[in-house]
Amino acid sequence: MREDLSSSLSPPRIVDLTTGVWPSVVEKFLLEMPSDDRQSFGAGPALVAEFASGRLGRFSGIVDPVKAALVGIVGGWVLDSEAEIHLLYVRQEDRRRGLGRKLLASYLSDLDRQGVAASYLEVRESNRAARFLYYSLGFTVEGVRKGYYQNPKEDGVVMVRKHVRDPVSDTATSQ
Repeated sequence: MREDLSSSLSPPRIVDLTTGVWPSVVEKFLLEMPSDDRQSFGAGPALVAEFASGRLGRFSGIVDPVKAALVGIVGGWVLDSEAEIHLLYVRQEDRRRGLGRKLLASYLSDLDRQGVAASYLEVRESNRAARFLYYSLGFTVEGVRKGYYQNPKEDGVVMVRKHVRDPVSDTATSQ
């Protein structure tokens, strides 16, 4: 039976993976992913090289204080007022505990504070759990890329979360 982190003394902690020792920790984390996950989540040599080079976009991670380990990662790139989320991954043994939701919600809040107007991502059409998570955090379907994914070949669903600035508080909110 999996331990519920909400009952532990210290809650999971969100960290900026682009500073300090984190880039090397992430490189190891990505290389230790099961090969099926690496392929499915696009965590191949190009992403590992990005971390190794230090030319990162915006990446955050979630640390389990009980395990004292990085258990999940989210990241992508921000260009002008749009964000592209390229990776949301939680280790298989740590899934179904709300960690992905906590990690993505924190990441989106950071993007809101940066004034991002829209956040985009793609997901396999068959990945209903991920699509439900994205819907629950304000994403809607923008379109479909036919045959986008390989192994197995599958359509990619493009989703967007648009943000609107609140003129009273001067903060972004999802629409």
